[in-house]
Amino acid sequence: MNTNPLVFDSVFCDWMSLRHDYPIDRPGKALESGRIIKIDRDGVIEFDKGTWDQIQCVSSDTSVRVKCDGLHLWMTGNIGRFQQPDNFLGHPVIECVEKFADMITVLGLDPHMFGTRMRLGSVSESGTHLTRLDLTGNFYVSDYPALLSATSVRRIGQKLPMMGKYGPTWGYDTKRSNWLKAKIYDKTAEMEGRRVYSRGATNARMEVQLGSEYLKRHHLDQVENWKEGNNMENVIYGKFAEQVFRESVSAEDWSEIPDRMRHHAILWRDGVDIRSQLSKAAFYKARKKLLEYGIDIGTPCNVIAFTRQVKVVEIIPLNGLRSAA
Repeated sequence: MNTNPLVFDSVFCDWMSLRHDYPIDRPGKALESGRIIKIDRDGVIEFDKGTWDQIQCVSSDTSVRVKCDGLHLWMTGNIGRFQQPDNFLGHPVIECVEKFADMITVLGLDPHMFGTRMRLGSVSESGTHLTRLDLTGNFYVSDYPALLSATSVRRIGQKLPMMGKYGPTWGYDTKRSNWLKAKIYDKTAEMEGRRVYSRGATNARMEVQLGSEYLKRHHLDQVENWKEGNNMENVIYGKFAEQVFRESVSAEDWSEIPDRMRHHAILWRDGVDIRSQLSKAAFYKARKKLLEYGIDIGTPCNVIAFTRQVKVVEIIPLNGLRSAA
């Protein structure tokens, strides 16, 4: 596989969820499609929650969900696709926030402080909180099955991927939905409604879903922090893309590995469980050393990636930004 470092310089937001807190209640500014109420046998209300109002785009099947109780406003959806025929292109985070702000005005809701934050006291805040962001990068790949083979053993953090319908997914098998997820899939196959991915060249994409906890932990839930340098999407997305598209090591490079370490690498390549051959301390010492050569004996070996005949797969990042107009 062609493993030159990839630079995704047109990353866009494919989904956004946010909550806007008003400093005081705005009577008469509620928007919802009804309420779900649970009443116990004594007639006491145990649960009372407003339901989402779905704002449908008249020119396509896309929609954005909104609800407001006068004190809080919630919005979620792919606002970049709204009034567009597809979601192959999109907008940066700040432009998506601006489009949500325009929709607030159209719906007759209060845009007060939208997109900003203000501390009201020692603990409380008012303003906009980002609770989910999906960052996306498109790319052309000359051999999609070969790409899947190469990425099937790549970790994001400590997570190994599972195979989804069109490609590998990370984090979808865990209950921490508010942390981090990612996936690679055949975008052309999805847009054409095919049941299987392409067997050759195609346009693909990698999506990284940042949940509420991840955003808060890294101070990315504040809209202002996405304005720094006007390329925050590229920086954050690149941290994950680098882990997936990092340089592989072919069999021809193993001559540089010390003899003792090369022995472990060969066993790993042949499918031997190295953990059963070494003590725990020796295993982690060997793993740390081999990581310097791009070999992770902590993951199953992708045999196809280590065949003597090197397969060259071309990967070219594509423009993903839609015109702001």
